[in-house]
Amino acid sequence: MITKLFFILISNLLLCNLQFSQNITNTLGINGTFTIKNGSTNYLNLSQSTGQVNILKTLRLENTINSTTGVIFKGVDKFIHNYYPGTSYNTFMGINTGNFTLSTANYNTGVGSNSLSNLISGSGNTALGYESLLNNTTGYENSAFGVGSLYSNIDGFHNSAFGNWSLYANTTGAYNSAFGFSSLYSNTDGWLNSAFGYSSLSSNTNGNENSAFGYFSLSSNTTGSYNSAFGYESLTRSTTGERNSAFGYQSLTNNTGERNSAFGYYSLGSNTTGVWNSAFGYQSLNLNTMGVVNSAFGYASLNSNTTGSNNSAFGYLSLSSNTTGTNNTGIGYNAQVPSGTANNQVRIGNTSVTYAGVQVAWTITSDRRWKSNISNSNLGLSFINKLRPVTYTRNNDESGKTEYGVIAQEVEEVLKSEGVENTGMLTVTDEGMYELRYNDLIAPMIKAIQELKAENDKLKNNNDRLSAEVESLRPISSKLAKLEQLVIELSVAKNVSLKEK
Repeated sequence: MITKLFFILISNLLLCNLQFSQNITNTLGINGTFTIKNGSTNYLNLSQSTGQVNILKTLRLENTINSTTGVIFKGVDKFIHNYYPGTSYNTFMGINTGNFTLSTANYNTGVGSNSLSNLISGSGNTALGYESLLNNTTGYENSAFGVGSLYSNIDGFHNSAFGNWSLYANTTGAYNSAFGFSSLYSNTDGWLNSAFGYSSLSSNTNGNENSAFGYFSLSSNTTGSYNSAFGYESLTRSTTGERNSAFGYQSLTNNTGERNSAFGYYSLGSNTTGVWNSAFGYQSLNLNTMGVVNSAFGYASLNSNTTGSNNSAFGYLSLSSNTTGTNNTGIGYNAQVPSGTANNQVRIGNTSVTYAGVQVAWTITSDRRWKSNISNSNLGLSFINKLRPVTYTRNNDESGKTEYGVIAQEVEEVLKSEGVENTGMLTVTDEGMYELRYNDLIAPMIKAIQELKAENDKLKNNNDRLSAEVESLRPISSKLAKLEQLVIELSVAKNVSLKEK
């Protein structure tokens, strides 16, 4: 009871600025309340029953220009003050928050034990949370919210950290934004990074201009720069890769390469060292590991590609069977080239297409500089005569239109009979389906026409020779006719003479 009365007496002297000495001699009783007042105005009271001290007027702290003025302590530790040797608009709340060695620090706010406790000259900093911005000395205009946020920052500036241990290791890095537990945790001197989500960019040390949004996005990045990751574990294993963009759950999650773009759930999800790839759509290019310069647009497009490069797929499941093939192009839903391991193939549309049109005829490259081993065609009239022209309707053509052509398997047999193998005229897909390049029939047809012309020319020459011979016999025939007439005339004359005798 004596201790409480002594505390009330000291408070009365300090807060109410009384001009006369006072003493207390009476007891308060078991449930009494001690009140300091001036007439009807109460300043402070102590409740015997609750043990609470109630301040009923303004509590004023003097400007803190030294450690003995305007400071509220908790035990032996400073607890609330606004220390600065002058007018600085600093506010510090918490055990050992701020310090009494500031030089020119202005406009700082520290709330939480040990926050901003090493500040010297940095200005415009805001620290809320245990040991937030603890080591900051000259850094300025930083914002730290959460336990240990921007803990190691020394002279970094314009950083924003929201979440426990966010930007924890930052020392000189600037213009960084971290939102989420441990986001940008290891960043030391990286600049212009943005991390939003649990442990996003948590391993980044001095990578610059990265953006990570989502749980563990870019969490392994150390020195890589100019990366953008949006989505759960997107680019999560990328360490030094640069200029990658990942948007979607686990997109580019295993990537260590650079200059890749992935948009969609697990797009380019298995990519390790592949570079310059673009994947747009659910699981597009998701098995790609080392393939480079691939473009996949559409759900699961190029989703089986592993090391194939320079491929382009446009459409749902387009080139989805391509694995190691290079420089292949597939356009349209489920457009598949004949072989997923072969190169330089183009497929437009799928096996359900019944019409393909273009305004003008296709122009086919034919320059001799594109060709080698040039020789006269060994297929001609004999080959053409063995082909069986047929009419048919396609199984997938609902209109049942009649089409004209040949059967690829029969062409294969004819080619074998002509001693021709390994020809580009016929293609057998990985599924065993036959395809025929009708363009290759033009050369044999030309050869057949040439052979027919040769035979025709020979017959014509024979006919001309025979005609000439006939013409050469015409004078003889005329003479023979005259002789025959003379013989007849002589015969007639002889008969007349004998009769007269």
